[in-house]
Amino acid sequence: MKFASGNQMMVARKRLIRTKEYHAYHDYLKASLEEILDEVQVQMKSGQAYELRSLFIYPVPKSLISSKKKRDEFDSSKVLPITRGTIDVDNSVKASDDVLQEVLGFDDSQIVNNLGYKRYWLGETYIYKFELYEFDSGMEIEFYD
Repeated sequence: MKFASGNQMMVARKRLIRTKEYHAYHDYLKASLEEILDEVQVQMKSGQAYELRSLFIYPVPKSLISSKKKRDEFDSSKVLPITRGTIDVDNSVKASDDVLQEVLGFDDSQIVNNLGYKRYWLGETYIYKFELYEFDSGMEIEFYD
């Protein structure tokens, strides 16, 4: 299933609504997460701050690995998905976060750090990975001066 954008909207009867692609992605991801979480049994804490890391992995376009040599030398840390063929990472995060909040039952205000990444790989499928960590108060955030 291809990723959806959290900004995919259309006008219907003078109202903005989510597209069928967004709903298809939402329903697919929700069903997948519910199946996994039945086994994992994640318990979210009310009032706890969290850090969320999301990784969106796209199949590398054939044009970037058109020869055996290019395919053999492919390195996902060097060939980055910076074309219009991929969804902006912030929009991918929005769509996936909507589902995570619904399935895990937390309030989006509990996410105090939200990191999104996108990469290519040699496979044929789209892969979404996430990691959710408790974020304790008092943790320093450093920026360059």
